[in-house]
Amino acid sequence: MAKKKKVAGADIDWYLISIERLKQIGLVILLLILGGAGWWYWSHQKGNPRTTAEAAIADAREALNSLAASKDFASHRSEFDRAQKRLDEANTLLGNGRFADAQSAAVESQTISRSALSGGGERESDAQFITIEGDVQYQKSSTSDWKRAEPRTALFNGDWVKTSDKSSAELIFSNLSRYTVGPNALLEIYAQFNPATSKKSNSVQMKVGSVEVATTDDASTVRTPVTQIVVDSESQTQVGVEQNQATAVVATKGTASVTSTAGGEAVKLASGEKLVAGPDAALSPVKKVSPPPILGTPGDNQIFSAGETKVDFAWEAVPGATGYILQVSRSRLFAALEINSRRQKTTATARLTGEGAFYWRVASIGADGDPGPFSAFRRFRATGTGRETGTAASSQAPPPPLTLKRPYPIGGPFYMIEGNTEPGATVLINDEEVDVEPNGHFKKLVSFNKVGRNVVVVKAINAAGKQSVASETVLVEE
Repeated sequence: MAKKKKVAGADIDWYLISIERLKQIGLVILLLILGGAGWWYWSHQKGNPRTTAEAAIADAREALNSLAASKDFASHRSEFDRAQKRLDEANTLLGNGRFADAQSAAVESQTISRSALSGGGERESDAQFITIEGDVQYQKSSTSDWKRAEPRTALFNGDWVKTSDKSSAELIFSNLSRYTVGPNALLEIYAQFNPATSKKSNSVQMKVGSVEVATTDDASTVRTPVTQIVVDSESQTQVGVEQNQATAVVATKGTASVTSTAGGEAVKLASGEKLVAGPDAALSPVKKVSPPPILGTPGDNQIFSAGETKVDFAWEAVPGATGYILQVSRSRLFAALEINSRRQKTTATARLTGEGAFYWRVASIGADGDPGPFSAFRRFRATGTGRETGTAASSQAPPPPLTLKRPYPIGGPFYMIEGNTEPGATVLINDEEVDVEPNGHFKKLVSFNKVGRNVVVVKAINAAGKQSVASETVLVEE
C-alpha cells in the first residue's frame, strides 16, 4: 500500500510504494509491451500483404509439385502448364510490389493444381464460345497453335481469341456475362481469383478491336493497354481499341467505371455516356452520345413474300442528330454487312437480294459527327423468292424439317437449346420466337426456374403455315 508523507517546511510529497505494488506495475508494463509487439507483428508481418502473397506462392508451388509427382501427370499436362504460368506471373507480380495481384495469381495456380489432383480436370471452364460467325480462332495458353473455334469450345485463363474481317463471336463466362467480339479483334481471357470472396471475376484483356459486354448479377472487367473498365451488374458497355491503343468506352445500359493505367480516380459512366482514353492513357471529359432512334418499318419478323422486290426502311428522327447510319446484315452479330449506309433522312429503300432472314439497325450521328450506339436490331424475312408460288404450291408444301441437339448446360439454371430447320422458317421455343440464321440454324439460352424435369417445346413454321414440333427434356438439379 502506498503511503503519503508530508515533510515539515517543504513542498515536496513523498510516496512509499511496496515491493508487491512495483511487481504489479512491472507486470502490466510487460503485458503492454508484449501486446504491442504482437499487434506490430500481426499488422506488419503476418497481415502484411507481402507476407500473405509469399505464403500463397509457397502453397501454390507445393500444389504444383504434387501435381508434377502424381501418377496421372501425363493426362494433366495442360493444367500443369496453366498452373505453372500463373505461378510465374505471381512471382513477377510479387517482384513488382503488386502483392494483392500476386496472391490472387498464386491462389488461382493452386486451385488449378488441386482441381487436377482431385480429378476436376478442365470441366469448369472460364468461358466458352456460344456463337461463331466467320473465321474465329483461339489459342491455348500452353501452345502457340491457332485452332478454329467451334460452339462450346472451352476457354481458360490465358487463352487467346481472334476474329478476322467479317467475323464475330459470342462468349459466355462462368458468371454468365456475355462478350460479343467484333471483327479484327484480339483478346486474352483473364480469370482473376479473389481470395477475399473465393470467387472468380472473369474478364478479358483487349489488345485491339471491339467488344460489347452484357452482365447479369455480377460485374465484369475489360482491360485495355491504357484503361481498365468495370461493367457493373445488369449493365451493358461497348469498348473499342484502336491500333495505336486509344480506347473508346460507351455505356449503353446501366453503369461502368473507367480507370486510366496512368493512375487517378475511376470515372463513372451512366447509360448514354462516352469517354476516350488516348494512347498516353489520358482520359477525355465525359460526354453524352446521340441516342439510337426508334425503329419504324419494317416491323419485327415482317415477312416479304415472292413478288415483293424492295424493302422500305423508316425510323423516328433524333433531336440534334445530323445524320444516321443504316446497317443490314444476314448475321444478327452484324459481322458481314449487306448495307452500311450513312443517311441524312430517316428513310431508305433497298432491293431484296434473296430469301432468308435479314437483320437491321440504325445509329444516329451527333452534332460533333460522332455516331452513337446502334439500336436493338429488328428482323425481317424474304420467302419464296424464285420458287413456285400460289395457293396450290403452298398447300402442297411439306412441313419444315426440324432437328434438335441435346440441350447442354451453360451454368446454373441456364441451358442452350439448339437445332436446325429450313431457311426462312419461324422458330418458337416455348412460344418465344428465336433468331434463325440464313442456313436454318438456331439457338437460344433458356433459364429454368423449376428444379427437376422440364420440357422444352420447339416449333418450326414455314411460309405456307405448315409446322413441325419437337421436344426435349431437361433435368435441372438443385
